[in-house]
Amino acid sequence: MRQLRLSDTDAVWACPLLRGASVAIRPSLREAEAFWRAAVAAGACTLFQSYEWLSAWQETVGRCEGVMPCIVEVSGADGTPLLLLPLGIYRGAHGRALQFLGGYSTDYNAPVIDRRLAAGIEPGDARQLWAVILDLLPSVDLVWLQRLPLTVDGVPNPLGALPNLRHAQDAYAATLPATYEAFAKARSTQFFSQNRRKRRKLEGAGAVEIVLAEEAAERAEIVRFLLDHKSRWQVASGLPNTLGAPAQRALYERLTEGRFAEGGVLVAGLRVDGEWVAALWGTIFRGSFAMILTTYREDWAPFSVGRLLMERVIQACIARGDLTLFDLTVGEEGYKAHWSDRTTPLYEILAARSLRGRLYLVARSLHRRWKRVDPRAKRAERVAPADTGRA
Repeated sequence: MRQLRLSDTDAVWACPLLRGASVAIRPSLREAEAFWRAAVAAGACTLFQSYEWLSAWQETVGRCEGVMPCIVEVSGADGTPLLLLPLGIYRGAHGRALQFLGGYSTDYNAPVIDRRLAAGIEPGDARQLWAVILDLLPSVDLVWLQRLPLTVDGVPNPLGALPNLRHAQDAYAATLPATYEAFAKARSTQFFSQNRRKRRKLEGAGAVEIVLAEEAAERAEIVRFLLDHKSRWQVASGLPNTLGAPAQRALYERLTEGRFAEGGVLVAGLRVDGEWVAALWGTIFRGSFAMILTTYREDWAPFSVGRLLMERVIQACIARGDLTLFDLTVGEEGYKAHWSDRTTPLYEILAARSLRGRLYLVARSLHRRWKRVDPRAKRAERVAPADTGRA
């Protein structure tokens, strides 16, 4: 473990909480667990920063990909957690890149942050603290922080003050009112009329059952259908078969079976005459449901089974009474326009830290420029979906 007191640096800290603070880098999640859980319990974050989520990812996908964890802990003078950054070093064509743990399985990347620090840290402090952290971390070729929201759990994200920040993509969500009638009234009448027609048509095709699974065996059965079908869809669409990889499957199976200190996983499926035809997998955390994976059988597409399952899950979320947001997460899929009423811009920071990193950025820029002007690249982009097909 590497550690440094901020008072031993030459920096002047405007935020009083940082004047007596210390920064430590831990090389394993297990070493950081106690600090991590205390930070999440008292601080601001999303479920994607929870110890349960990222330890499951590291022990499956991260270990398979050879990711080296670098957990950054910032503690106050009394040892209170002020900030936790779940980072890791990835190896690839770009060399060694400092990124958030979680890879593309994680929709939102952010620190776990003490709410007092989030309210009091100045942009200059955030930049100085980041410089200290980079000096303590092992050397890398790139810093590549992706899918950064500017607010986290209702507080400002201090990483939004860092240089080289640029808008990269958007996430979409729907506000959940007190009743489903109010939810539907705020949207297209024609859209929900179609849903009713599709539901009647589906009920004429067989015995329809929508299940919000609670029993372990049924949850596992739905997840198995979802991963198998989604994997086949990725192959048929010419996309990387991420959900066919054993480590990726193990991740979702483990998250489905596991228990979270706060929040958890919702698994839903729609079956006709006993056969699953649609499935949905998402998370619940601090007033928000996040839809992570969804799929449906193509032979049942005329019945809009995916849409009907999603509608039922939204109804269930509203009926709970403690959820105010249905998060459709990252991606530009067209169906989101029917449901969402808010957009969250997400940012990235991409900066070179070595000659190899600078050469990679030059090559990346030239490749992107070629894609903008070469007609073959444009045709390929029209044929292949822009996202990884996860949702």
